[in-house]
Amino acid sequence: MAHSTQKIKVSHIKGYRRHNSKKRGTSWGIFLVRITKSGENNRKGDEMNYLIGFIFVVLVAIILRQQYQFGKMRQSARFMSYYSKLNENAKLHAKFQANTAEMLLRMQGYDVERIINGDNSQRVINSMEKESILKEHDANKKKIDEADQVFEEVKAKYESEVMQ
Repeated sequence: MAHSTQKIKVSHIKGYRRHNSKKRGTSWGIFLVRITKSGENNRKGDEMNYLIGFIFVVLVAIILRQQYQFGKMRQSARFMSYYSKLNENAKLHAKFQANTAEMLLRMQGYDVERIINGDNSQRVINSMEKESILKEHDANKKKIDEADQVFEEVKAKYESEVMQ
C-alpha cells in the first residue's frame, strides 16, 4: 500500500479503524482493522447488552425497594396492633374509673341519675346492697386485671419484635 518512507494517517483510510492492542503492559503495535457489517452488528449487540443490563439493574433496585417497603408495612402493622390494644386497655381503665366513682356515690346513698336531675337527696343503703355493689366492683376489677395481663403480653411481643 504505502512505501516505508511515506506515512499515512489511519483516520484517512476509508473503511478501517485503528486498533491498539496491549498484552502484559507492552505494546504490540497499532493494527488496522477493517470495519465490516458484522462488526457494526456487534456494536448494536453491545448496545442491546447495555440496555438489558440497565433494565436488570433497575429491576433489582425495584425489588430491593419493595422489600424495604414491605418491612416498613409490617412494622406499621405491628405498631397498629399494639396501639389498638393500648387504646382498648385505656378505654377499659377509663370505664372502670367511672364505674368506681359511681359505685362510691351509690354506697353513700346517692344516685347519679337523680343528681343529674337536680335531686341531691341521700337514701339509706343496707349492708346487702353494699355487698352486691362491692361484688360487682370486684368482678370489674378482675376483668381489668385480665385485660392488663393480655396487654402486657401484647406489649412484650411488640417490644420483642421491634428489638429484632
